[in-house]
Amino acid sequence: MKSRQALCTLLVGLSLLSTVAAYAQNGGAVVPIAQVQQPVLPTPVKAAKNSFFQPADFRLLGTLEVKDKETVTFDTGTVDTAPTITGVKTETGELGVSAAGVVQVAVFAFDEITIAKGAKVEVKGDRALVLLSSGKILIDSTIDMSGQTGAKMPYFPDKNYNFGGAAGPGAEGGEHGKALKSNPPPVGGGNGSAGRKDTGDWGRGFGGGMNQRCLGGSAGGGGAYGGAGGAASEGSPILKGNPGTYAMPGGVVYGDALLTDLLGGSGGAGGSNDQQGFSASGGGGGGAIEIISLNEVTMGANCKIIVAGGAGAINKICGGGGSGGAIMLVAPSIILIAGAILDAQGGVGGDTGPKVIEEIKPEITRRNMGNGGGGGGGRIALFSKDDFGAKGDDTIETTVSKGITIAGCKGGAAANDGADGTFYDGSWPELR
Repeated sequence: MKSRQALCTLLVGLSLLSTVAAYAQNGGAVVPIAQVQQPVLPTPVKAAKNSFFQPADFRLLGTLEVKDKETVTFDTGTVDTAPTITGVKTETGELGVSAAGVVQVAVFAFDEITIAKGAKVEVKGDRALVLLSSGKILIDSTIDMSGQTGAKMPYFPDKNYNFGGAAGPGAEGGEHGKALKSNPPPVGGGNGSAGRKDTGDWGRGFGGGMNQRCLGGSAGGGGAYGGAGGAASEGSPILKGNPGTYAMPGGVVYGDALLTDLLGGSGGAGGSNDQQGFSASGGGGGGAIEIISLNEVTMGANCKIIVAGGAGAINKICGGGGSGGAIMLVAPSIILIAGAILDAQGGVGGDTGPKVIEEIKPEITRRNMGNGGGGGGGRIALFSKDDFGAKGDDTIETTVSKGITIAGCKGGAAANDGADGTFYDGSWPELR
C-alpha cells in the first residue's frame, strides 16, 4: 500500500514539475501543457520542380549500407511526427513538399545507398518515402509499401463494421472525386472502407471505390489511381421504391503519369448489407516511393519495389480491391538487372465465387451475395538518359519493360476488373 502511495506521489510530483517548467518557459503565462508539448516539425523543403527533390537541398546522412540479415526501418511519420530511420543507422529525416504544394513527403538524403540481398527494409508511417543520394544507389532486396487485404473478421456488432485494409505509406487521403489530402497526409489515408450493416462507405482517397446504403446487399467498388477501379457485381436497389438494381462503381482516375505530385493509391470500398455479419471490407491503396541519385540507380536481380493495392476481403458481400501506388526512379543512369521487379498493380476484388451470378436476375432484387471490383493499376515513372520503351523520352509507354507491373487487377465473378495504370519514360531533369 505504501509503495503504491509513493508511486502516486512521484507521478504527481513529476506532473507538477512539468507544469512549473511550462509556466516558467512562457514568462509566467498560464499555457496548457498540451499546447506547450506540441511538436515542432521542420519546414518542408520545396521540390526543385514537380516532385524532383535535389540532394543538395538536404542534410546528407553519410553512407547507408544495409548488409545481408541487417535491418533498416524508415518511419515516414504522421501529421504530428518527423520522419526517422532506425536499425543499422539512427537519424532524423526531413520533410519535402511537391513544387505545387500538393504532397508532403519524408526525405532521407545520403552520400551513397547500398541495400544488399538479404537485407530487411521496413517502411511505416503516413507520408511517402523519398530516398536521395549524391552518389550511387544499389537496391538488391525488397521494399514493400503495399496496401493490406481487407477484413472479414473481426466484426463489431455494436458498431456494425469491420476494419478496412490499411494503406501503404504515402497513400492518398482525400475524399472520393472531390479533394486531394496529402499535405500532410491524414492518418488512415488510402485505407479500404469497412464492411458495414445498413450503410456503406467510400474507400479513402480521391480514387476510393464506392458503396452506399442499399435495400439488401451490394459489394464494394475497386479503388482507382492510374487506372479506374472496377465496378462491383450488380447488387440491390439503393433507393426505397426503386425497382432497379445497382452495381457500385469503382473509383475515378487522378494525378498524372509524370507523377508531378507523388500521390499514392486509394482504397477499395467495403460491402454493405442489411444482415449483420454478411459484409467484408475493402483493400488498402498502395503507397508511394521515390528514389533519386545524381549518379546511378541500380535495381539488382533480387530487388522488389512493391506498392500494390490490397485485396478486397471475402464474405457473402465482398470488398473491392485497393489501387496500386506510385514508384518514381530518377538518375542519369537507371539499370534494371534481369529479375528486378517494380510492382504497382491493383488489388484483386473479393470473390465469393460464381454463385453470385445466380442472384443476378430481374426477379431477385434483394441480393445477399456480391463480389468486389478490382483495383486500378498505379503509376510508375522513370527519369533518366536511358530508354525504357519506344525510342525517345518523355512519353507514356504503351508497352512496359520486363519486370514492371502497372496492371489493374481482377474483380470477382460478375464484377469488373480494374483498368491498367501508367508507365512513363522521362528524361533526366538535371538535378544537383
